Amino acid sequence: MKGFTSKNKEFTNFTFILTEECNFNCSYCYQKREKEYIDISAVEKAIDFFFPYFKKECSISFSGGEPLLAFEQIEQSLNYIQVKNKTPKKQIQYYITTNGSLINENILRFLNQHKFSLMLGFDGLAQDISRKKGSFEHIVSIIKKILESPDINLVTNSVFTPETIGYLSKSTQFIMELDVPNISFSFSNNSTWDQFSLLQLKDELVSLRKFLIEFYKKKGLIPLIDFRKNRRRGIFACFAGKDRMTLAPDGKLWGCHFFHEYLRGREGTPEYHMYCFGDLNSFIKNHERDYPKVLSNYSSLRMDFFYTSETFCIQCPELDGCVVCPMEAVFSSSIIGKISDWTCRIRKIVRKEKELFLEELKN
Repeated sequence: MKGFTSKNKEFTNFTFILTEECNFNCSYCYQKREKEYIDISAVEKAIDFFFPYFKKECSISFSGGEPLLAFEQIEQSLNYIQVKNKTPKKQIQYYITTNGSLINENILRFLNQHKFSLMLGFDGLAQDISRKKGSFEHIVSIIKKILESPDINLVTNSVFTPETIGYLSKSTQFIMELDVPNISFSFSNNSTWDQFSLLQLKDELVSLRKFLIEFYKKKGLIPLIDFRKNRRRGIFACFAGKDRMTLAPDGKLWGCHFFHEYLRGREGTPEYHMYCFGDLNSFIKNHERDYPKVLSNYSSLRMDFFYTSETFCIQCPELDGCVVCPMEAVFSSSIIGKISDWTCRIRKIVRKEKELFLEELKN
């Protein structure tokens, strides 16, 4: 494959990691903290180069650290994109992932004006335990303000650890009763889940499933994304690098932000050179040579190539319904392509309870 041109390559998403800095210190966070911020000139250069390769309907995401620490760069980026987009008129959806603590009236107006999809990290009743002590009430008040902004699409994500898994059901119920339209949960990847915590997870999901059935009967809604109808079944493949790219604060390009977060500081390892597309300036100059070479390494990131300590995933009868991000899994297994045994077990537990829930809805 010879590089890419506007005729043979289109990207659906481009992510800017604005900063490594964060004002929270979440117990399960695997990111390395540094007071490094992206240079707006690098943002503009990336937009100039990649804009012709964006699909007509595409998205641009802002992440961190805590991206609202770099709110000025977000404003400048959108101003530049809007000028760039005057002629081609691409339909761009903006995304931001934030802990919400820095949202004020000015930021809220801005996000609403530009119709952002906002992923809010909020652990519900475990917020003060795992995220930041004393932040629960403030974030609840922020959620209520966001919900009053009609053009912001709010999604919450709660992360649970073996220590906080007992809060999953009540926390999710609490968020549902705030009328948040889209709710998700995930699980700490840098913790060891023993048999007891896995049994707790199952009990919590049974309780949540029962609540969700009654909630659906009353309101006809399923706010919990994780329990909605299955995607089209098939073998999951990671699309990092194929239809999305990420620019890190240090100017390096990656297939997605997880690769930067895991491989940052490992410049001497083979994996770093396998998955890093190089710095932005070099990539622009040499993309016809460098892009296909690095992309070939991303192409093997498929569920049928993954494995656990017990078996190869291709031998699993549940393969075509399983989705595990290889870079989320690596934080527990330390090997790209290997899924820890507890990550595998967690997915099976969640998948089973989801299937039972959907079956109950039919009946």
